[in-house]
Amino acid sequence: MSQDMKNPSLKLIAESQQDLAVIAASLQDAIVKVSDIVVDKDAKTLTVRAFRFMHEGAADKRVVCALRFNHVLGVQTKGINRADPDAFLVLLTIDFKKNKGRSSAGVAELVFAGGGSLKAEAEYIEARLVDLGPPQDARATPLHPSSG
Repeated sequence: MSQDMKNPSLKLIAESQQDLAVIAASLQDAIVKVSDIVVDKDAKTLTVRAFRFMHEGAADKRVVCALRFNHVLGVQTKGINRADPDAFLVLLTIDFKKNKGRSSAGVAELVFAGGGSLKAEAEYIEARLVDLGPPQDARATPLHPSSG
C-alpha cells in the first residue's frame, strides 16, 4: 500500500483469497455505476470503476478507484440491469470460491446491496485495486445496523 499524507493513494494486489479479502474490505460500501463495469473478453479482464468509501480515513471521504481482475474466462450477472447503464450499485463484499480439485481456478463474486451479484470465472486470482484521484467529501456515511 502506498500512502502520502497530502494525497493518500491505495494500491493493492491480490494473488490469494487472503489478499482478496483485504481488497474486499477496502471496497465495502463502494458505489458502482453499471456502465463502469467493463468486460474485455480479448484481454480476459474485468474492470470496475467505483467510488470507494475510505474506511481507513478519519474524515468521511470517497475516492475514485479501479478494480481489475485478470485471467477472466467469463462473467455472469444476477439482479443487475445492464439495460440501465446509469443505475448505481453498492458493493457489499467480494468472495472467491476455488473450483473443486487442485486447480487454482475459481469464481470471484462481487455481491451488491439489493441482491445483485457479478460472478467472474478466473484461471486464478490476480486482482489490482488502485485509487485514481484525490479524496472527496462523502455526501453520506454508510450505515451498518448492529446485529445484536
